[in-house]
Amino acid sequence: MIPAASSLSPRWIRTVPWIALLAALGWSAVIRAPLIVNADVHLDSDLAVDGLTLSEAIQGHWRWHYPGTPYMGTGSVLLSWVPAKLWGVSPATLVSGGTLAYLLLVGGVFATTWKGFGPRVAGWSLVPLAFASTGTIWLTGRITGGHMLAAAWSAWAWWLLMHFASKPSPARGFALGVFCGLGVYLDSLFLMTLLGLVPSGMAAVIVTRGDAWRASRALACGLCLVAGFAIGYAPRPIGRWMEPHDAYNEQFAWSLDSAVLTEHARILFLDCLPRLIAGHRLPGLEADPDPALLGQAAPIQKTSGRASSISLVAALLTPLAVGLFVASFGFLGRRAGKSAMAFGLLISTAAILSAFVVNRNIFNSDNYRYLVLLLIPWALGFGLAAEAVGGWSRRGLAVVIATAVAIGGLFTLDAAAWYRRLGWIDDRWAVVHRPLDDPALRWLGEHPEVVDFAAGYWDAYRLAFLSRRPLRGTPHPIYPNRFPEWSKDLPGGRSETLIARPTAEDQAFLRRAIGDGGRILFRERGTTIASWPIAKQPDRP
Repeated sequence: MIPAASSLSPRWIRTVPWIALLAALGWSAVIRAPLIVNADVHLDSDLAVDGLTLSEAIQGHWRWHYPGTPYMGTGSVLLSWVPAKLWGVSPATLVSGGTLAYLLLVGGVFATTWKGFGPRVAGWSLVPLAFASTGTIWLTGRITGGHMLAAAWSAWAWWLLMHFASKPSPARGFALGVFCGLGVYLDSLFLMTLLGLVPSGMAAVIVTRGDAWRASRALACGLCLVAGFAIGYAPRPIGRWMEPHDAYNEQFAWSLDSAVLTEHARILFLDCLPRLIAGHRLPGLEADPDPALLGQAAPIQKTSGRASSISLVAALLTPLAVGLFVASFGFLGRRAGKSAMAFGLLISTAAILSAFVVNRNIFNSDNYRYLVLLLIPWALGFGLAAEAVGGWSRRGLAVVIATAVAIGGLFTLDAAAWYRRLGWIDDRWAVVHRPLDDPALRWLGEHPEVVDFAAGYWDAYRLAFLSRRPLRGTPHPIYPNRFPEWSKDLPGGRSETLIARPTAEDQAFLRRAIGDGGRILFRERGTTIASWPIAKQPDRP
């Protein structure tokens, strides 16, 4: 928290924000320790694919993009690569990369805000980032699914843009272009940032340089920027050509059907935005995920989640956080006429919200990950609001400090209650590793002769990664196949070992296996493992 400027010397005005940054980075890492320690418990198949890609990289095989998703470059692998190289590939070293991405985001927002609005706004902007919601904390545990690297990349892209706009040059234009091209390669979500960067950059250059900027220099900067973007973007088409497999062909399909738009707007404003900003869905104040569904698809809380120890904090926290979020955008809007960055962030925000509503693949609050870029204008807007209100008077400063303390206290208590419900901390707030007890994983560990198996998507890659040995899981044909090379050489294109959970889809394949002459090998707590013989083809004359 940054005191009034009148009470500080210029030296302290610049020193205090740096102290606040170090504190924010430290607390952001500490608060995520339970998430890292219990990575094996909450790891699902999407995250396991990230882990399998990391394993390949450690062994020297680098992919152009994540398996089956050519719109996601493998830059996120580097976040977990050093911990994995030092301590081995594991769920914990994998998930630690998400915390590093968040620290890069915090640093990027701080640097960008300082460049655009000064040290006091930068210091205050750390409050909603350091004391983040449980929804934001959860996203840092999903390496590609949380899109946290895209958010961090976006924050630093704004910083580079401000440097370019303040003193345009071909070299700075080239660097900005390369960085933005790499951003699109790393994650298609960066396109939402690009939609704001382009008009705000043009506006900033025009305002800064005016008529004194010669046309020849402007052309040189523009050409260098475009050339840099082409170079940074190049790994994406190259990777698509080298590894063309796309397991999600309609990932970016859209719909303008009125019923779809209405439902998506409801999910946006009642489920996803509140979960990102406050960690609770409306109107029931549910906090995801459900502990009973960890490791599976979309672990949404099925109950009301309104235990007395949680609901009081949630009831105070949610309206405060959502209200401040809305107010922050109001203060950001007030600066849009004078600040090209504020103007661009508002354009980017409008693009994010619009794309969310028209995206056909929006189903529940887990889709809030597509809103992660809103953390940047949310933090910046809060910093602007704190500076404005705190600068009115001593009473205004007291209000800002009290608000920051309330945010810090409520978010900390809410995170503690959330972690306790998941079983990841005890009553003394000490980190606890919750043992992973999966019958299928235990059986696979007891049968090293099994080198491949068939299962539903949410088991295939999760069990393969958690087994810590060469093991290939093939999802049933109704699911996306992220590693088609795993099954192409199997007789019949599938394994002769089947793992089934008590879902309708798994049970249908279990019945088919038994019908093909298979037999039950293992059964415990709803998990069934069976043999699934491959029908022999008659010899041709």
